[in-house]
Amino acid sequence: MRTWKTLAAAGCAFGVFGMAWGLSAQQPESRVFELRIYKAVDGKRGELSDRFRDHTSAMFEQAGMENVGYWNAATGDDTDDTFIYMLGYPTLESRDEMWARLAENPEFQRIIISAERSEDRKLVDTIEARMLVPTAFSAIR
Repeated sequence: MRTWKTLAAAGCAFGVFGMAWGLSAQQPESRVFELRIYKAVDGKRGELSDRFRDHTSAMFEQAGMENVGYWNAATGDDTDDTFIYMLGYPTLESRDEMWARLAENPEFQRIIISAERSEDRKLVDTIEARMLVPTAFSAIR
């Protein structure tokens, strides 16, 4: 009887250990990132950067987005008017949900959307956006 209990306990232990090892060996899905390149209205990159610093990045965070980084272009075409940032999301689906949540934010509507619809207050000329998925060997996942 004692042998049977010992074997049963060992079997359970191996089962639990094997299951935990199998789950830990699975690679979680990578986050997705969005690279956005804005060409500001001539001479307005500083104001655009200030708006992101003072308002937009906090609104992104409230919507659940990860503020990965913000940059001013240092080389290339339109250097003086190019503003770049990257956001992170758990999944592509969550990205869509977060942008929908952001669009419902009254402060976002008042500060960003209304300004961009007004020729006098508009700061953004064009936007290029790309969704990025890190490779398996990327340091950022």
